Amino acid sequence: MADKKSIVTLDIGSQRVTMARFSLSKGNLILQNYAYQYLVGDPAADSARIPQVAAAVKELTSSLKLFGSDAYYTISGHAVFTRFVTLPKLEGSELKELVEFEAQQNVPFPIEEVTWDFQTVSSSDEGIEVLLVAIKNDAIDEINEAVEDASLVGRGVDVAPVALCNAFKFSYPNTDNASLLIDVGARTTDLIYVEGNRIYTRSVPVGGAAASSAIAKEFDMSFADAEERKMQDGFVSLGGAVADHEDPGIAAMSKVIRTTMTRLHSEIMRTTGNYRQAGGSSPAVAYLCGGSAALPYLKEFLAEKLGFEVEYFNALSNVGVGSAVDADEIGKDAHNLGELVGLALRDLGSENVSIDLAPSDILARRDLDKRKPFLFAAAACWFILLIFGGFYFNKGKSIAKSQSSKYSSAEAVLDTYAAEIDDQVVKEEKATAEARPIEAAIKGRTAHIEILNHLNSIVQNDNVWFVQVEPLFQGSPLKDTTKLGEKDISGKFPKTQKQTQKERNAAAPDPNVITHFRLYGMFRESSQSLYGFEGRLKDSPIFDVKEMNISNRAVVEAGNNEYAGVVRYDLPLIEPIHTNKAK
Repeated sequence: MADKKSIVTLDIGSQRVTMARFSLSKGNLILQNYAYQYLVGDPAADSARIPQVAAAVKELTSSLKLFGSDAYYTISGHAVFTRFVTLPKLEGSELKELVEFEAQQNVPFPIEEVTWDFQTVSSSDEGIEVLLVAIKNDAIDEINEAVEDASLVGRGVDVAPVALCNAFKFSYPNTDNASLLIDVGARTTDLIYVEGNRIYTRSVPVGGAAASSAIAKEFDMSFADAEERKMQDGFVSLGGAVADHEDPGIAAMSKVIRTTMTRLHSEIMRTTGNYRQAGGSSPAVAYLCGGSAALPYLKEFLAEKLGFEVEYFNALSNVGVGSAVDADEIGKDAHNLGELVGLALRDLGSENVSIDLAPSDILARRDLDKRKPFLFAAAACWFILLIFGGFYFNKGKSIAKSQSSKYSSAEAVLDTYAAEIDDQVVKEEKATAEARPIEAAIKGRTAHIEILNHLNSIVQNDNVWFVQVEPLFQGSPLKDTTKLGEKDISGKFPKTQKQTQKERNAAAPDPNVITHFRLYGMFRESSQSLYGFEGRLKDSPIFDVKEMNISNRAVVEAGNNEYAGVVRYDLPLIEPIHTNKAK
C-alpha cells in the first residue's frame, strides 16, 4: 500500500491510461513512480473501451503496488459537455443558483441525470465568465466503477483540460502573455488558452486516430495495421521545398498525415478567432503535449502554419523526480504527464481552476469521512456502556436460565411454522422452474437485433455485404430453401440431396429453438475479400466458428459477366434462441 502522504493520480485517455504516485517534501512536489498502459483498437469504439480501461487500471495498480490507495483521476475533454457562460457579478448562493439555471438551459440532458460543476475563470467590470462542465451520471458511474474495481479509492474527478491548465500554471508561473496548449490525443485535441487568470478550452474532433483512419482508408487496410504503420514510419510531410521520403509508400503516408494535421490547424485558427471575439488575445507561443504530440515534424508543421513559436510542454519543469524513476526516460515522456501533475496540485493551490465531477459513490464516501469523528465518539460511548454492562452479566445469566424453560415451549410452537415455511420453499422452487421458459423467451426478444448489430460491426469495408439472413432450427431451415434459387442468390449453390419421408421425419428440426443462422452474401474482386471478415468472425462472442470449412461455408466466384461472387455461411450460435418455450 502507498504511503499515507502519497498522492496517487490517474489519467484516463482515449488510447493510454497513465498512473503516478507523487509525494510532498518541504512543499515540493516529487514524482516517485509512474507507469502507463496503451489501449488497443479504435479509440472511437466506446463499447469496448471501458473493459480495456478497467483491465489497464488493475495492471497499473498491481505494477505500482498501490492497492487500497486514494486516487484522483481525469476524464477526457470530449467526454464532457463544456460551455463558457458570461453572467452578472454575483457571489455565493446567488451565483450558484444562477449557474444552475444556466446549466438547465444549456446542458442537453435533464439536470437530474448529470453531474455538473462550475468555476469562475475571468472577471471584469461587465461581469464574470464561468466555465460550466457536465457529464451524464451513468457515464461517470461506469468510469468510477472501472477505477474502484482495481482496489483504488476514488477521491476526486477532474476534466483533463482543466488539470492540464493547472499543470501549465504551475510549470510556467512567469508567463504573462496569452499561451496555447495543444493537447493532441488519440480521439480529440484539447485546445487550452491561458492568459493570466483567464482560461478558455475547446475539444476538436481531430487527433492521432483521425490520421490512422485516413491511412487505413487510403491504403485499404485495417485500423490496427494503419496505427502500427503510423507508429513505425509515420511523420508529417513538411511540403514545399522539402524532399519527399525515398520510400514512395512512406512519402504517400506522410502526405495523408499532413492533410489530417491541416484540418487540426484549421480548427486551431477557428478556435483562436472565437477566443479573440470573447475578449482574449492572440497566443504568443504554443505548447505541444499529448500522446500524438510526438509525431515527427508535427511541431515544425504547426509552427510554420501558426506563425509563432511552438515547443513541447514540460510538465516536470517544477517537479522533482524520485530515485525509482529513470530521469532520461521520464524526460522523453514529460509532455504526456500534464494531467497527472495537475491532479496532484488539486489541494495544493488556491489559484488552481477547481472542477469536481465526483459521482455519488465518492460524495457518499466524503460525507462518511466528515462524520467519522462523531461515529468514533459514539463507538467509544458504546464501548464504555458495554464495560458497565459486563458488571451485570452474572446477574443476567441467572435470569436467563429461568427464562430458558419458557423459550423451550415457544420453540415447539415455532417448529410448526418451520414446516409451513419449508412447504413454501418447495412451491417457490417449482414456480421458478415454470418461469424459466418465460425468461428464455424474454432474452430472445433482442437476440436478433444484437446479432445483426454484431455482424454489421465486423464488416469493415464495402468488399463484402449480406443480402439475406435466415434462422436455422437444429441446423436446418423450417422451409425448403432449395426453392429460393429463382430470384435470389441461393440458387447459385448446390441443392441439398432429396430425403425420404422417414428421413425427413427423423431430422425434423425443433421449431422452438434457433441453433444456427444462415447468411447469404456477396463479395467483390475474389474470395480473398472474405478473409478479413472470416478472421473477425472466428473471434465472435455470438457464433461458435473456430475455423471455416465445407460444413458452414460455400463460395461461388463471380463469372466473367458478373459484378460479384456469392457466399453462404451456416453459423452455429453459442447460445440457442428459444422462440416459444425452453425445454
